[in-house]
Amino acid sequence: MLDEDEIEAILTYIQHKGPTMSDSADDRRSLRSRRLLWEALLAMLQTEDWADITVQKICDHADVARSTFYAHYQTKQDLLDAGFALGLQEINRQIAALPATPDRLHSLDWLVAHLSSSQGFQRRLQGSPAGFAIMLRFRAMTSDLMRRDLQRLGQPVSEQGLTFVMGGLFAAIEGWLATGCREPQAALIRRLRLQIDAVLAAETR
Repeated sequence: MLDEDEIEAILTYIQHKGPTMSDSADDRRSLRSRRLLWEALLAMLQTEDWADITVQKICDHADVARSTFYAHYQTKQDLLDAGFALGLQEINRQIAALPATPDRLHSLDWLVAHLSSSQGFQRRLQGSPAGFAIMLRFRAMTSDLMRRDLQRLGQPVSEQGLTFVMGGLFAAIEGWLATGCREPQAALIRRLRLQIDAVLAAETR
């Protein structure tokens, strides 16, 4: 789900721009432990099924004691949720720093590029309840990205409209991936933007 550049961006965010803390040795150790656990989970998600990942495996990979894990999280899902939250903040920060142009939805560009670069991981998620739960989290995160991006461009969308937009986007991108990405990525993005604009126009009628 995450490529190497995105992993590094999130890890950098965790290290330098995470929750505000005092600069004590305990706080630095706590931040380092959470960073190691998140880095371990990300690495494992690139090669293992979610159902096969355990707290003990995460701790072994991170070289962190189980007691340290449970000092910060109750389950591996808690660690995943914390990582998604940090990832969302980082991606929002990157998008907010880009020029706001009426003909460009940076969240759409990111979503298409992201899904096209993580097809192997997505296939590993298919067919399992845990994988379905992870994709639900991911879709919620990308919906929030799209909402914020549209608001930034002065194009607010209702929850119903956003649900319709995101469902159409994922269906179209998954269809594009299934055909081997024959349509150029830039052409796909233009086509999807027209679909989004049609939904937004219908909401203003």
